[in-house]
This record gives sequence, structure tokens and C-alpha cells, in this order.
Amino acid sequence: MPAAAHAPKIDLAEWQDHLDFLLPRKEFLRAGEIAQAINCDERTILRLFDDARLAGHDINASNQQRQQVRYRRASVILFLAERANYTPSDLRQRLLGIVGTLSLRELVAFHQALGEQIRRKQS
Repeated sequence: MPAAAHAPKIDLAEWQDHLDFLLPRKEFLRAGEIAQAINCDERTILRLFDDARLAGHDINASNQQRQQVRYRRASVILFLAERANYTPSDLRQRLLGIVGTLSLRELVAFHQALGEQIRRKQS
């Protein structure tokens, strides 16, 4: 019997850094916040929860009609990382490949813009 294929281990910290811009910076998120961030319908997020594909906490009172679920930010990042067809390091390598094709003038402009981005992140 062939050995089962193992999924690569996901570095959650690397993905959190990579996707930090995407999700609101709070521990628990609502379905609508996730849906808006990844450009899908809120019902899709609720269906992922119902199908046990996205971990969350059902906080409904038993009589409520509408489902109220909260999702840990880390769970959403893990869900996105598991379904991505790239890794953050792949993306960095692709970007470096693109940067390598720039002219000196374009590199200088890129360097300046990148420096501004770094200063914003540091402040």
C-alpha cells in the first residue's frame, strides 16, 4: 500500500505576516468581515463553517434564527494558507525575479517607493 502524501507544514507566523494587510487586526472576526476581506459572500463563510472546513465558535442562543459565528483570525489565516497555490517565499522569489528585470532607473524608483513603505510600517 502506498504511503499517504503529507501536506507541507504551514508556517503560520510567516502567513500571518504575509496576510496581515488582509484581515482586521483583532482576535475574533465575523463572517461578514472575512467575506469582505477575501471578496466572497458571507453565506460562503457560514457554509465553510457548517461543512467544518473553517474553524469557528457558534455563539447562538438556541432560539435565534440567524447563525452567529466568530472565527479566530489565526484560523482564517490557516484556512487561506492551506488553500493557497503558493507560499510567501515563492511570492518573494517571483518578486525578486521581476525586480531583476528592471532598468537602473526603474530600480532606483522602486527602491525609493520600497523605502517609503518600510518607513510607514516601522512607524
